[in-house]
Amino acid sequence: MVLIIAILNDGTIMTISKDRVKASPLPDSWKLREIFTTGVVLGAYMAIMTVVFFYLVHDTDFFTAKFDVRSLRDNVDEMTAALYLQVSIISQALIFVTRSRSWSFIERPGLLLLGAFLAAQLVATVIAVYASWSFARMQGIGWGWAAIIWIFSIVTYIPLDVLKFIIRYALSGKAWDNLIENKTAFTSKKDYGKGAREAQWATAQRTLHGLQPPNTEAFFSDKSSYRVLSEIAEQAKRRAEVARLRELHTLKGKSNRW
Repeated sequence: MVLIIAILNDGTIMTISKDRVKASPLPDSWKLREIFTTGVVLGAYMAIMTVVFFYLVHDTDFFTAKFDVRSLRDNVDEMTAALYLQVSIISQALIFVTRSRSWSFIERPGLLLLGAFLAAQLVATVIAVYASWSFARMQGIGWGWAAIIWIFSIVTYIPLDVLKFIIRYALSGKAWDNLIENKTAFTSKKDYGKGAREAQWATAQRTLHGLQPPNTEAFFSDKSSYRVLSEIAEQAKRRAEVARLRELHTLKGKSNRW
């Protein structure tokens, strides 16, 4: 059953090359720390959800009390089919979380990717509903349990986006700056000191463009301000490079016409 999940996942993953994506405004780079941390956290979350599902089905009457379905507690083969479908759905749905920087339901995926996912999970659902494979110790669970597993998978899918944002924010360093250095979590200032931060940013902008002499002592004593200045300088450098390349391209086009 793990091999079947892998084959169906591979078929869906191949369609990512035709996915509908937004071009990045800045050059991209491998964010290995974010990728590794996200993989560990989301993988651990999905594993825990599978254990929770097994507990609810095997050790409690949670689903049988709420829905008109038979208990799977005494049938190991049917439990195998139920766990197979739950793992197949949630593991492949992870593609839609990791493909987007925003909410996965806002950035619409390509039709080919979406179609491949639906086709793969339709195959997985039919297998879980009808398959009677003694070599895999698997027995069909029926459409009632299949519907319950789909609902459970959708409910457990929603926190994946939230976890993704929490991980990215925590790794950016801004979370700890706001908590410890800026003390936004404990401040009594209006709007958590938003006005002071905006004034600091405006001062950095004026200094960068030569409208105000730099106050190096103030900036270098504050690590967050130094980081902001570095980011602004890097963005200005990139804009200047883009403008230079555009000017060279324009001059080259004119010379070709002459």
